[in-house]
Amino acid sequence: MQCKAIKTAVFLLVFTALFNSNTSWADDWKLERQKNNVSIFSKISDNGYKEIRVKVIVEADPRALITLLDDVAFSPQWIHNCIEVKVLDEVSPTERLINSFFAAPWPVKDRDMVFYSKTSFKNNTVQIEISDRGEDTPHHSTYVRMQNMHGLWQANPLGEGRSEITYTGGGNPGGNLPTIIANKELITSMFKTFENLSKVILLDKYQSIEITE
Repeated sequence: MQCKAIKTAVFLLVFTALFNSNTSWADDWKLERQKNNVSIFSKISDNGYKEIRVKVIVEADPRALITLLDDVAFSPQWIHNCIEVKVLDEVSPTERLINSFFAAPWPVKDRDMVFYSKTSFKNNTVQIEISDRGEDTPHHSTYVRMQNMHGLWQANPLGEGRSEITYTGGGNPGGNLPTIIANKELITSMFKTFENLSKVILLDKYQSIEITE
């Protein structure tokens, strides 16, 4: 009986190790850069463009992320290369249709993206899902519309007034931009954005939190 139990335990350990190994292989993120408490990882998607995952630990409540992202007028102050963010439709208190505009380095044409965001707050954890709505909205003649944009913001409590904020996402920059240029710019832009986020989220106006579950 004891021998059978030991064999079962060994099998479970081997199975768990194999499962974790396969999961790690499938979820193969490469560390691109780590500095000033910001870490950015990437992996290549099927279309050749990079998916990114960015993390930072901040001295703020998870709900501060919601109040920061809700302040669209302030977005150009911390989102790298952001020109403007417009709310096209307040679908509900937790759902919005948003149009964001970005400056691109010469000679690349400026970009814009249209996306639907849905916010949830449960167990003191924030999640904001981003899904593309670019095909449902008229294009601007002076901008190239980014495509298949998707992402997930998360803010998880760490205790003692600290949170880990993560963004995971990707998409297609649109136009004929070479993947090598697009991927390089994505890493730089998101890293700088998170460096800025780690500072602006500490502002007093984002600490007056009234959001409840």
